[in-house]
Amino acid sequence: MKIDDRKLAILQAIIMDYISTAQPVGSRTISKKFDLGISPATIRNEMSDLEDMGLLEQPHTSAGRIPSQKGYRLYVDRIMRIKELSPLEQEAVKREYAGGIDEIDDLIKKTSKIMSQLTKYTSLVMSPQMDNCKLKHIHFVPIDSNNLVAVIVTDTGVVKNTTIKSAEKITPDYLENLTRAVNEEFGGMTIEKLNKNITSEDYKRLVYRYQLLDTLMPMLLESMEEKLCNTVYSDGVSNIFNFPEYSDITKARNFLAFMEEKDQLVKMINMNMENGIHICIGSELENKNIEDCSLVTATYKVGDKVIGKIGIIGPTRMEYGKVVGTLEFFRDYLSYLIDNYLSK
Repeated sequence: MKIDDRKLAILQAIIMDYISTAQPVGSRTISKKFDLGISPATIRNEMSDLEDMGLLEQPHTSAGRIPSQKGYRLYVDRIMRIKELSPLEQEAVKREYAGGIDEIDDLIKKTSKIMSQLTKYTSLVMSPQMDNCKLKHIHFVPIDSNNLVAVIVTDTGVVKNTTIKSAEKITPDYLENLTRAVNEEFGGMTIEKLNKNITSEDYKRLVYRYQLLDTLMPMLLESMEEKLCNTVYSDGVSNIFNFPEYSDITKARNFLAFMEEKDQLVKMINMNMENGIHICIGSELENKNIEDCSLVTATYKVGDKVIGKIGIIGPTRMEYGKVVGTLEFFRDYLSYLIDNYLSK
């Protein structure tokens, strides 16, 4: 679409004002608030052209205009300026994580909460995808002479802490030898390889030496299989009621109904797993319950491997530049935290 700089400047001004006020924007408002160097009459003519191009809409109750979904798309593709988190905001976020991490799922939940608080929108964070995960190692922590905890760690995070009861007394030497044998035998295996391995003669010989494996292996496989299903954590769902357009009870009900459908959330956030920031606006989300919303997502990694996504969903009248800047920071910092955690 060919559009000159003056029209782009007017479209930008209208979108910025509408994001801020939620009120249709008139030519006089633009003339007063934005120093564009042109008269209200000229602005009015340009707004009429922008409406003809499908970039603006005119609500029947007002003489002002509002951006169309097509207008927002042009804005985010060509005009939007990314607003990075300030150094103070970055330090405040980092302090939220200062208590340490017990499990990856706890980190994911905390990230979802912080993002919703910071943006005032609804946050979505997908837990690490485990379909190709590998067993990294298993730690055994003795509780007493007959009980221990197996901490199962994959290359994408802690899967589970499992308590195991032994009929026989567990000595330090036995536990040390078991730890070495298990990690040498199973370390680096995917769940598919683990399933095949437990039918092998080598595995049977290992079980003969360490009977605890009869209890451990089913727990290990069950834990990893549970994580094959992607989980999307959300926070700040009620934030949607802070936006006047969602005083419409039907819109609000549709949004809440959608957020309750976890399968739909997973499908939506998984629409694109490529690197980078992705913005879906309104009908691009292909769901009538959220056709007045926009979703901005980013992938996070372990090393070079994309393992999950983070996202912000809110009204199409969202502060796209701020949301993109926020997601860029959390994408990088979340990847950093997970890398550090797994390297311990």
